[in-house]
Amino acid sequence: MDQTVFERNRPAEAMVTEALRGARSAVFWLDGLTRPKHPSLVGQHRADLVVVGGGYTGLWTALRAKERDPGRRVILLEAHDVGWAASGRNGGFCEASITHGEENGRRRWPQEYDTLARLGEQNLSELEATVCRYSMAAEFERTGELSVAIEPHQGE
Repeated sequence: MDQTVFERNRPAEAMVTEALRGARSAVFWLDGLTRPKHPSLVGQHRADLVVVGGGYTGLWTALRAKERDPGRRVILLEAHDVGWAASGRNGGFCEASITHGEENGRRRWPQEYDTLARLGEQNLSELEATVCRYSMAAEFERTGELSVAIEPHQGE
């Protein structure tokens, strides 16, 4: 399998150009979002924990650190807007798989896969509980998954 289905059946360039006419490079679920402004961190500060990066991982780390020890001084540093990079451009989905799919997980970590799958489910459940506990305006929905086969071997 040297080429993907998209490479084997490449549409005409003019068709792609026409289909994208008027499109802009933006993340639509961030459009119109009013983000709170946070002041830049200046001067000297003391912290028990400094988290660098305000994506899913950084925010989750800072939140869990405060839950485990509310007196802990936690500083979260983000050079841009919180959630602007990969966490804001992921298609709006969040799933239980921490192995990028069952097939990949079983191939790479056959002995550990069942544990990894269980931990992924636990992680997603805890994320959902946290969204509820803090009444986050995240529009979290546990709707399941849809897998689309684009290659013959994926339908087997």
